[in-house]
Formats: sequence, C-alpha cells, structure tokens
Amino acid sequence: MHADVNRNAAVSLNAAWLVRLRWLAAAGQLATVLLALGAYQIQLPLAPLLGVVGFTAITNLALAWWLRHRQGVVAGPETPHPALLAAVMAVDLASLTMLLYFTGGVTNPFAVFFLVNLALAAVVLPRPWAWSLTAGAVICFAMILVVHRPVPELEQRSNGQHMSLWEQGMLAAFFGCATVTTYFITRLTKELRRRENELRIAEQQRARSERLEALATLAAGAGHELASPLSTIAVVAKELSRHLVDADAPASVREDVELIRSELDHCRNILHRMAGNAGQMMGEEVSHLTIGEFLDDVLSGLRRPGLIDLQVSDEDRLRPIQLPLQSMAQSLRGVLQNALDASAPEATVQLRVVPEGEDWLFETRDQGSGMTPETLARAGEPFFTTKDTGQGMGMGLFLARSVVERLGGSLEIESTPGNGAVVSIHLPAF
Repeated sequence: MHADVNRNAAVSLNAAWLVRLRWLAAAGQLATVLLALGAYQIQLPLAPLLGVVGFTAITNLALAWWLRHRQGVVAGPETPHPALLAAVMAVDLASLTMLLYFTGGVTNPFAVFFLVNLALAAVVLPRPWAWSLTAGAVICFAMILVVHRPVPELEQRSNGQHMSLWEQGMLAAFFGCATVTTYFITRLTKELRRRENELRIAEQQRARSERLEALATLAAGAGHELASPLSTIAVVAKELSRHLVDADAPASVREDVELIRSELDHCRNILHRMAGNAGQMMGEEVSHLTIGEFLDDVLSGLRRPGLIDLQVSDEDRLRPIQLPLQSMAQSLRGVLQNALDASAPEATVQLRVVPEGEDWLFETRDQGSGMTPETLARAGEPFFTTKDTGQGMGMGLFLARSVVERLGGSLEIESTPGNGAVVSIHLPAF
C-alpha cells in the first residue's frame, strides 16, 4: 500500500516538474541554436532545428493543458499514467537525437544530455519504462554516432592557448547537465519526503482514531456493566442512611454515608457520560457557542471547579467558537483534572484562554512536582500514569490529544522537575 501511494505521488509530482523542465529545455535549445548562428557564425540548417524546438514546445503545451484539464474534470489531481510520461520522454529523446543529427552528432558536446534524460526517466518512471527508454537512448546514440551532419568547427581542438569551440561547448554542456540533474532530483526528493511525512502523520491519526473507537466501545461496555452494581450500592447506602437516622448514629458516621452516596452519584454521572457519549466522540456534530458557554460546561463537570483560576477576558468570553462540545469539553476537563490531581489539595490550577491568530490557546498550569524527561516523553501514552493505583487509568491526556488532533489542533506538554507542568492546547477557531 505504501509503495503504491508513493509511486502515484511520484508520478503525479513528476508530471508537473517534467512540464517545467521541458520548457527550460526548449528555451535552452533555442538559445543555443541562435548563439551558434549569431555569435559563432556556424552554418546550421535553421529550419529543421527550429522545427524540432517548436515541436517540443507544442507537445509541452498539450501536456500542460491535459494535466490542467484533467485536474478540473476530476475531483482533485488525477495521477497521469506512467505510459504517458514515458511517451513524452521518448519524444524528448527523439527531439534531442534530431537536434544532434543536424549539429555534428556525437561530436556535439550537448550529446551528454542523453544522460540527463535517462536520469530523469529513472526517477520519474517505473522500472520497465525506464529500461525501455534506456534501450531507446542507446539506439539513438548509435545512430548519430554513425549518421550525422558534420560541423567542422566542432572537430577543431585547442592549440594550447585558447579553448576550442568543442571545449567551450563541453564545459557549457557539463554545467547544464549537472545543474539540471541536481536541481530536479533534490527538489523531487524533498517533495517526496514531505509527502511521505504527510502519509505517516495520516496513518498515525488513523491508528489513533481506531484506538479511540476501541476505547469508546470499551467505555460503553464498562458503563453498562458497572451501572447495575452501582445502583445496588446506591440503594443499600440510601437504606443505611435512613437506618442510621433512626438509630441515632453519630454525626461522623452519617457524614461518611452521605459522602459514599455523593461519590456514587458522581460515579453514576461519569458512567452515564461514558455510555452516552462514547459513540458520539467520533461522529459528534459541531456546536456553535461562545467561549464562555464552552468554559462553563467544562467547569461544571469538575469536582472542585473553585480551584480553577480562569483567566479569560470578558470580551473573549463572548466570542464565538465551533467545536464538538461533548468530546472537547471532556478532553479539557480531563486535562484540568490531571492538573488538580498533580497539585496540592488546596492549590489552584491556572487556565488561561486567549486567541492566537486563527487559533484559540487553552493553557493549563499546575503547581505539582513536575515531570522528569523520561516521564514527559511518555506522557500521553494510553494507560501510562504516575498516579497511585486506583487513582487514574492514564487515559486523560491520550483522549484529549486524540480529540484535539482530530480537530486539526495540537496538544503540547512542558514540564521540569519542581516546576509543575504546562499543557497548551491550540485549537482552530473554525
């Protein structure tokens, strides 16, 4: 699959670059012919040479029009068939052969441009087509080696004082050959690396989405399985509370029972969200609301919202934002809960919300002990946690990052031992 994608990307990309290089070749051929006729006063058959250059230009116009037309007809750029590019490069080989036939054959220094065509063919085309063009180039070279129109000026060599016309041409041809080959291949490899990186990122996002779907299914199942025993515990706790009132039990005992009931209600609310929203996180519709409304929803689900030091201007609270409310609120809530857990019991956690260009920045800063480089490197991995057993599953940052990146944003963590942690969420404003 990777090979097919990379091959199609290369062919599509190379078609555009081939058009540019053919324009450059046509311009260089025309300039060389005119320079030989004008500056060096070499007698050359002008009509056939201009005919070959004109044919190259016309075929390149047709290729450029075809590529642009196909992109307009189909949804997105269509990958040209390798046979088309092979045919275009075969035309270029034939054109170069004709130009060399009329200008001295292999005695013409620009015969080295056969190697440029073959290098480009090796990069642009699949192996069978590249080898076919190589065979064609060998045949063409053999033909002009035997049959060509001689140019006497190219057969003269240097007398030791001045460079001959052949030597000047060889220097120019080598410079042009090396420049074109290096420029094209470096630009091509750079673009292919960029596309491979985009493909890698897309596959990572797909894998993360698959893990998120699996976790959503697991969450829904856990919510369903745990609902029954929690309901039983809630009924028993309620009956125990009534019994303690009738038995005139100490106030501390009754408070403990009420705490149990309160925590049970909190657990049932969490399970309700898990069961109800697990399937929605992947396909939730975008909600239109203000920053203030979004933050109110986030804080309302926290156990200790009073410990959140919210820093957002009144003007920004009224600004609109579009996002999937349930999944994004749950993600930011998870980050805030991690910050609260990392800080001292009564320490505050700072939440700063500001617009940054086209994005919104949600930055949390806790007063915890910070993280070592090793812990920071693993932060965000599923099921990785530094909390005590039973205090967390290590899913908060993973789920938050998955949701944020699915929305086109980013989640970054900065932390050093002794200085707490800063979590920055950049979210597109849509």
